[in-house]
Amino acid sequence: MIKVLIVDDSASVRLLLTEFFSREPDFEVVGCAEDGKSALRMVRQLNPDVVTMDVNLPDYDGFTVTRRIMEQNPVPIVIISAVYTASDAEVGFRLLDTGALAFHNKPAINDEFFNESMAEIVMSVRAMSEVKLVRRKATPGGYVAPSHNSNKKPYGSCPVKGPVNAKIVCIGASTGGPQALKQVLMSLPHDLPVPVMIVQHISTGFLEGLANWLHTNTGHNIQIAKDDETLKACTVYFAPEDYHIQISSKLKVTLTNLPAVNGIRPTVEGMFESVARNIGGGAVGVLLTGMGSDGAAALLEIRRRCGYTIAQDKETSIIFGMPGEAVKIGAAIAVLPLGEIADAIVKHTTGR
Repeated sequence: MIKVLIVDDSASVRLLLTEFFSREPDFEVVGCAEDGKSALRMVRQLNPDVVTMDVNLPDYDGFTVTRRIMEQNPVPIVIISAVYTASDAEVGFRLLDTGALAFHNKPAINDEFFNESMAEIVMSVRAMSEVKLVRRKATPGGYVAPSHNSNKKPYGSCPVKGPVNAKIVCIGASTGGPQALKQVLMSLPHDLPVPVMIVQHISTGFLEGLANWLHTNTGHNIQIAKDDETLKACTVYFAPEDYHIQISSKLKVTLTNLPAVNGIRPTVEGMFESVARNIGGGAVGVLLTGMGSDGAAALLEIRRRCGYTIAQDKETSIIFGMPGEAVKIGAAIAVLPLGEIADAIVKHTTGR
């Protein structure tokens, strides 16, 4: 059973979350706290597997409570708080800096997507409950993945090492992605001679706040991609919310509102597939932490067409789903700790 502690100053929200978690056979709500002091005490006494946390509490704010929990009794924390503006979302991402693992908007009961939002929260809390906060130290240098076991020799004469004449860096991420992207971008030079295109699975209403938070922390020029624009060097782009994205051979963006795939739009798979088809050996593809398998198959296509492919390793991934699937099918040339991915990107775009 997954023992969850709910922290929220609203009795109705505590009741709502309790009801939804109680419907799941693998969850047990071991307690509800209405303020920060109670939350700190109950974490010590109840030893939950995961905590859901509101940002605004009557005594302490979510920053203080999260920081103290992580200092005294580390436990996975998922922030569930109301988001109305990009500034609200940015506050949520700042909480990731204190040790929280994920951030979700508090769904309104009259929202037409209420049940979907609650299902997403339950899935996220379930996943975060399994995160080990004390990790084994990653092996320096990562490793070069073995060739995929296939009689088709899918990579032909594609090089395994050495820089490519890259035209673009494309990155896919899901659960844990904001923290991972922050670390990668902090280590990338602002004058990288190619554009960086990112698909991050994220709830509606959060993308602008994520872009602002990353700009503040990394100093990069961060934009949300627009239909028919041409991507430029020295710029980091995000695929916009609720549109699939494709990149042409001339680095031009095409956005479509085709149906979501497994509830996801945009998909990493669609972006990677277009990059493999149109740019091939001129691409560096990177798959970071996340649930599911989105992007793994198309990362393999980038490798088959002689692009350079990287997967984040298990030790530094919050969730090893997406990069793990890529490793499993031989899509990643290099499987690297998070702290070494930026250096690999620079090497394969600049030769340095």
